[in-house]
Amino acid sequence: MTLQQIVRLLQYADSALPVGAFAFSCSLETAVEQGVVYDAATLREFVETLLRQSASTDGIAALAARRATLAGDYEALLAIDARLIHCKLNDEARQMNRRMGRKLAELGIQIADDPLLVRWRDDIVANRTAGTYPTTQGIIFALGGSDAQSLFAAQQYGVMMTTLNAALRCLRLTHYHTQRIIAQLAPLIEELYDQVRELDTDDMYTFAPVIDLLAALHERGTARMFMN
Repeated sequence: MTLQQIVRLLQYADSALPVGAFAFSCSLETAVEQGVVYDAATLREFVETLLRQSASTDGIAALAARRATLAGDYEALLAIDARLIHCKLNDEARQMNRRMGRKLAELGIQIADDPLLVRWRDDIVANRTAGTYPTTQGIIFALGGSDAQSLFAAQQYGVMMTTLNAALRCLRLTHYHTQRIIAQLAPLIEELYDQVRELDTDDMYTFAPVIDLLAALHERGTARMFMN
C-alpha cells in the first residue's frame, strides 16, 4: 500500500468525515435506555454483534460494489444496492444508509469528479437507486485504487466508531474505554474479512433479533438524541 492509499484510507475511515454519522447510534441509544448496554463490557458485546451483522450484509455489499466498479458493471451496482436496502428491516436503518450514502457520493464528487460517481449521485437524487452507504463506499474505494482489505476495514471501522462515539454521549464512559474496545475488536475485523471476502450478495444474511427489536422501539420511543 502506498502512502497515498494510506492517507485515502484514513480520510474515508475518519469518524469526522462529513457524511452525518454523528447523528446515528446504530440502536445504541435504545439499548442504553432499555438496560441492554450499561457499561464497557456490555458495550463491547453490543459493538461486536453490530460488526458481525454488518460484515454479513454491508461488508459483502461494499466488496461486491468494488468488484462491480472495477468491472465497469453499472447494472450490477444497481442490483447490489437494491439487495442491500432490502436487508434493512427498519425504516431508521434505511434512512441512515440513504442519507450517508448520498452525502458520501456528493463528497466524492467534490474530491474527484469521476463520471461514474456523478451518474451514481444523479441516480440517487432521481430515486433510481437507494444509494446505500456501503455500496457508495465500494464505488469510491474502487475509483481511488484502494484494495478490498482497506475497504472492508473502513466499512467496519465506521460501524464501530459511529457506535462508540454515540456511547460517549449515552454512557458514563471515557475515551479510554472506547479506545480499548477498538483494540480488542480489531482482530475480529480481520477474521470477519476472511469469512466474507469471497461472498456475493446472494450470500448476504442478517440475524440479530435483539438489535432489530431495539430499532423498532426507537422508532416509537421518546429518546431522540440520535436518529436511530
